[in-house]
Amino acid sequence: MTHAPALVVDFGGVRRCLSSAVVGGGLRDARGWLNLQVPHGYARMDPEVHLQEEMAARGLDSDVTLGAMTAAHVDRATEHEEPGAARVLATVGIGVPIAAAGRHLHEVPAVNTINILVLVEAPLTDGALVYAVQTATEAKAQGLADAGIRAANHDGYATGTATDSICIAALPGATEPFAGPLSTPGAALARCVHAAVYDGARDFVARAATLAAATEGTADAGRP
Repeated sequence: MTHAPALVVDFGGVRRCLSSAVVGGGLRDARGWLNLQVPHGYARMDPEVHLQEEMAARGLDSDVTLGAMTAAHVDRATEHEEPGAARVLATVGIGVPIAAAGRHLHEVPAVNTINILVLVEAPLTDGALVYAVQTATEAKAQGLADAGIRAANHDGYATGTATDSICIAALPGATEPFAGPLSTPGAALARCVHAAVYDGARDFVARAATLAAATEGTADAGRP
């Protein structure tokens, strides 16, 4: 049986996680992460069941595996690491980038998404995990701005898409109370998130421009 493409990461042990994952979202212990690639126009109404099916097909235990979905190509994931501090993997799909507080109130279709996995080599407390989500989200927005990604619903830079997902996976122990941008773990994860999102956004824009040029060239060739 052929299964959908997916990015699978084994944590190498139990980690304390805070995520917006479809399967296993919230605060929990987990051993791995699966980011499933789905087609544009994905219409299944049972994404949790779908993810659990994909996990089972790969021999993954859904009780200790977090599951997310994206229309972005998982084989184009970007990764950045500061050894001993943080490692980030991101799939960056920005077909319809938006600003979280955009002023142009109109329907924005859920096309592509930015999914981010952050492995933090520090035993963050539950409160620090929340800090880490905040820091990573700010770094994501900074990466999009630095890449020049404009929002579809606002006269300014995008902060993400309508369906972004994030997972912070920290070492067990819960002794580190801080993960803001000036803390040691927060600064490391922020740099890694920024770099991964920036590289992914630049790659997305370059591929979109190449596709647009090719499409225009094909159309020109067909004109009399």
